[in-house]
Amino acid sequence: MSDLIRTSRKRTGLTGAQLADRLGISVGAVSRMERSERAGTIQVDTLRRALAAMGHDVRLDAAPHDPYAAFTPANVTDAINLALDEDRPEYALRLLTQAAATIAAHPARFDDDSLARRPSQIGDNRWEQLFRATMSDAIPSARRPAWAEPTRLSRAWYPFGHYPSLRNRAKAATPERLRILNIMIDQRSLSRA
Repeated sequence: MSDLIRTSRKRTGLTGAQLADRLGISVGAVSRMERSERAGTIQVDTLRRALAAMGHDVRLDAAPHDPYAAFTPANVTDAINLALDEDRPEYALRLLTQAAATIAAHPARFDDDSLARRPSQIGDNRWEQLFRATMSDAIPSARRPAWAEPTRLSRAWYPFGHYPSLRNRAKAATPERLRILNIMIDQRSLSRA
């Protein structure tokens, strides 16, 4: 569902053990809270308490149902984190490419706040940079939020390098904008996800 505890913990520079000390619980309990939040089963009071220990608070509101809401960067971030937690990288890529294609095709359906709001990040920095690069291409430049600026990975990353045919295809056909970032995935894989 969301990843606010882990993201807030990392942004404030806390380890799981340090947060556990602040909350008076075990490190394992912090890990269970983070997993529970990603799964959408965490209780609001538990989430509030964990965030308060880091100087943050929860903001809840209700909004009319929007069929495009699932494609907002915040919701896609949470869905990708869950897919990666379940060791489903192919599905994570499908979520990302479908959201980017939807935003690119229907930018007027997304207000600036829904494009800019991203309370959590993807837990794996390599996937985070792929997310930023892909969304940067999808969001119109005049409306592109600051978070959509990717940074270069320190070494080449092949999201599907365990498949020799995809690795070879990526070596030969990675788009230049991704190659510069050391993200090695070919356009065909991006468009077929």
